[in-house]
Amino acid sequence: EPRLVKEELGLCSPCIQLSEQGINILLNQILNVGVVGGCSKLCSAIPSKAGATVCDLACIAVGIKEFVSIIEKADLDPFYFCEQVKFCPAGKDDAAGQIMAITSDPASGPASTKFAINMQFQVANETGVGEIHAAIKGPAGFQSISQGFPNTGFKPGAYQVTLNLDSTPNPSADPPVEFPTGSYDIKFDVCQGECYSKHPHSIVLDSQHGNFTITN
Repeated sequence: EPRLVKEELGLCSPCIQLSEQGINILLNQILNVGVVGGCSKLCSAIPSKAGATVCDLACIAVGIKEFVSIIEKADLDPFYFCEQVKFCPAGKDDAAGQIMAITSDPASGPASTKFAINMQFQVANETGVGEIHAAIKGPAGFQSISQGFPNTGFKPGAYQVTLNLDSTPNPSADPPVEFPTGSYDIKFDVCQGECYSKHPHSIVLDSQHGNFTITN
């Protein structure tokens, strides 16, 4: 089974790093330019050398026709894409885990405070490739932020991730970054595959909220 060889080559992590953005670039290339010139021409649209190399290896491994079909089916989901090109093993459908605690250190402070937001979670059954997604919402005037942090899966056990948030306002940014006084909600999702994806093996293991406060 060639998949095992590729896993040993460590292509799963670099494949996930292609990300939604990389798949989007390939999709636009297919729609606007087509696939004349084969795998290397298509993959040369990826700006990073590592990304272009992973793309090229995946394209050659499955063949350009199948590669294009996978890109179109992936709906910008990098986890499903990497499973389909066999660079990452598909996650098992019995993956299970739960978030144990979400805490902020400090719990409150004025704007410009550096908050360390800790999320502890427990994995009961091993997970495949996926992401931990964090979303922060705040009072009026705060631009909501969210980001997914990809991983190649977790074996059963206890884990902690820390999100470092610098609440220093940056009025000259576009859009301006403000941290108005008030309570901020942070939501963590621990997922196998892309959070809330409809693709096979995508599971939201748990979703919980925490908070921190910006004082005067």
